[in-house]
Amino acid sequence: MSNGSEPPAAPVRAPSPPRTWGYLATFGWALLAHVVGSIVTVGALYLWDPAAIPTDLDFSALMKDARYVSLTTIVANVVQVSLLIAAAWVAGWKAQDYLAMNWPPRQEVGIALISLVVLLPLLDGMAYVLGQPIIPAFVIDLYRGAQAAGSLPLVWFAIVAAAPVAEEIVFRGFIFRGWVQPSQRPMLGILLVSVLFAVIHIQYNWFGILQVFLIGLLLTWTRWRSGSTLLTMVMHLIANFYAMLQVMIYVDWMS
Repeated sequence: MSNGSEPPAAPVRAPSPPRTWGYLATFGWALLAHVVGSIVTVGALYLWDPAAIPTDLDFSALMKDARYVSLTTIVANVVQVSLLIAAAWVAGWKAQDYLAMNWPPRQEVGIALISLVVLLPLLDGMAYVLGQPIIPAFVIDLYRGAQAAGSLPLVWFAIVAAAPVAEEIVFRGFIFRGWVQPSQRPMLGILLVSVLFAVIHIQYNWFGILQVFLIGLLLTWTRWRSGSTLLTMVMHLIANFYAMLQVMIYVDWMS
């Protein structure tokens, strides 16, 4: 016979936190995104203009082709970002949270922008002192080729907007989340992200890659300090705009 008392309620389990992809899984997703992006880009090139696909694989010539650089940059970046957003969803996260697409405090914005304003002219000074070109020759050729082909707006969009946005989502968003763990020597992860970011820029010479590494180090350190990929995205946009402005001034006014 019941005494009128209710049985004790079962304890409510708190939902388990979403997982973060580990080192190997993060690299695997990023590599998959790169490979799929490259395949889709080749297909898009063929549909747009079969003649745009080179048969001799002359990489130096490709980097001077404004149509090739712009289209491959835009298409590949869209595919890569889409796959990494899907990877965040699979892990149980909102993509905005996994990729740290939030705005930081005003103080962090000020520190980041001042650091960038100091670093960019400093890198130009290093180039001058070491006898290295401030503007790589292939960038000048690309700009002139875009002028001749009437595709300068497309090149500006690809380099100043599409590339920085996608690269920050890939490196300071997705890869940073998996490789920079606060409890596991975060500075090592910051260095690894910066090195990987530098070595993919194989179109540059050794000094250009060093410059990319130093810029990447600042961006990754800013991501760690501020917790914001949106901030590093703005910094990257400014850095690429600064570089393209230098090219425009050199080609249009000084040569």
